[in-house]
Amino acid sequence: MENQDKLPRKERERLARREEILDAARKVFSERGFERATLDEIAVVA
Repeated sequence: MENQDKLPRKERERLARREEILDAARKVFSERGFERATLDEIAVVA
């Protein structure tokens, strides 16, 4: 991301949380496959 230090704290937190969720989704997808992954599983991992 472009120089996140200049973003307001709330925006930095939002972006960090988004990355955590995306990382969790990648992990669940790689373990269970796209078709068998659920949002609940992604939420637990995130």
